Amino acid sequence: MGATMRKLGVLVEKDVKDLVKNPTMLLSIIMPVGFTFFYRMFFGEDALSGGDAEVGAALRYVLLSLGMGMSVGMGASMVLIYGIAEEKEKHTLRTLMLANVSAEQIIAAKGLVALALTVLAELACFGVAGAPWSLCAPYLACGIAAAVPMILLSLVAGLASRDQMTAGLYSVPILLLALAPMFGYDESIRSVVRFGPTGGADELLRLMLNGDLSLASAAVPLAVIVAWVLVSAIAFKLLYKRLIRDN
Repeated sequence: MGATMRKLGVLVEKDVKDLVKNPTMLLSIIMPVGFTFFYRMFFGEDALSGGDAEVGAALRYVLLSLGMGMSVGMGASMVLIYGIAEEKEKHTLRTLMLANVSAEQIIAAKGLVALALTVLAELACFGVAGAPWSLCAPYLACGIAAAVPMILLSLVAGLASRDQMTAGLYSVPILLLALAPMFGYDESIRSVVRFGPTGGADELLRLMLNGDLSLASAAVPLAVIVAWVLVSAIAFKLLYKRLIRDN
């Protein structure tokens, strides 16, 4: 157990150093915050805080959903996919495999670093959105629920990438999946995107902001999140084992 934790600590330290040297990390925080700020200014304080309370609540949901989707999409697709593709190009990943580093340890190390970056971006977006701070903890909980399946999917896409050019191609659908709930304001579209990787968490966010969150209403969104986590984790482990055999 001690050896496993030491190995995990070394992996986390390596990934943090790689991120610090990567300007993409800074971009993955700035862009979600910048877009959230832009749309807050576009909507205007009068629409958000004054006038029709129902309209203000709906616009607040749009801001928070945008911040969460972009934070998850940028943190997962830009950081993880490119990071793993770069490790494959430099044969760092092969070295880790030959050093008997397991798929679970790779998931834990990279997932923790990416999750911390995503939560930081979500926290900044929440502050910019101007929502009551009493909603901060529930919002971050929804953000973590959205981030976990997207992080796992990004790890799968990173392993499947041959190089950083391929990673750029794979990062686009990952980002679109993260942002899919933003286009689900129509009920017919929402009935589809709510079953996506971030759809369950976004549905929890909507229920929370509307005051409709309960154990019964949260059952389906939570089941969607768990299903995507399990499928993505199994896919990563299978692909990781295949790469080990190829090496």
